[in-house]
Amino acid sequence: EKSISSLLSYVVAFVDYYARTYWYQSAAEIELRLHQLTHEMRSNKPALLYFDGPTMVSYQTPHKVYERVYCTDPSHDEECNEYTGFDPSIVNIPLTDIQVRNSSLGEQAGRGLFALKTLPSDSPIGMEGHAQNFFVMPTTWDVIESTVDWVGENGITLAMSEIGGLEAFIDGYGFASRLLGEKSWSIDSGILEFMNHGCNGTANYGYHSSLTEWNADTNTLPEELDTTDSPYNIVFDRHMKQVFDSGDYTLREIAEGDEIFSNYLDYSGEVEFWEEEVMTLRGQCAGEAYGTISQYEMMKKQ
Repeated sequence: EKSISSLLSYVVAFVDYYARTYWYQSAAEIELRLHQLTHEMRSNKPALLYFDGPTMVSYQTPHKVYERVYCTDPSHDEECNEYTGFDPSIVNIPLTDIQVRNSSLGEQAGRGLFALKTLPSDSPIGMEGHAQNFFVMPTTWDVIESTVDWVGENGITLAMSEIGGLEAFIDGYGFASRLLGEKSWSIDSGILEFMNHGCNGTANYGYHSSLTEWNADTNTLPEELDTTDSPYNIVFDRHMKQVFDSGDYTLREIAEGDEIFSNYLDYSGEVEFWEEEVMTLRGQCAGEAYGTISQYEMMKKQ
């Protein structure tokens, strides 16, 4: 008869996709929940002898062996080739080849990114800095939103508060995701955060997509953007930060002096905010609305 110590692996399954938020909590958050949920022992000994926050965190990343087995299936070639290493044949465009200045889209778009020299097609920009991006976990974002609500309820002008500036920075420069269950954010720590949305299919950076703010169905989130319906993926869970912060390339050659655009809709993945995001981009592209950062800066000046 085998003992539990001889088991090679185990599977943890959740009924609700959003339970991933609890799975990816930090060691400190897990320690707090354990303190709240476990009962004090009469013997005054710890209730859990072999489990604590750091132990739980060690389970969040699957072992390399499972990834290698997963990647033997040809149907997984796309993510395995994309995230399990860097292709040395791909030319990385350094950040010194781009510049920040006022966007060609007009005042409502704020700042933008421009090519200082001709940029080759099929190349990532600033790959060397992706590991330094800011990352806002779901529970952190929940605290920020709760604080923003409190500020509003107490009659404080959001634009004049520090939390208002933080929220505007995250919402204006970051990209939201549901990969961790509830909403989390990734914000570039360098100048790539100033890249604007390419209206009416003019994006020249990101990945090829026919979706635009004008042809998007405001009532239905495209299936390819809905991460909550995705099966468990070992590669994604082993390379979570890389999934968040890489995978974008120049879609064609970008001439010197041209502005660099991405398609913001390709980074949307929230059913409840899909219509709002599409309509906001339509307003901005029609010159009838300002971006989040431009709005915040205007409110600060008032």
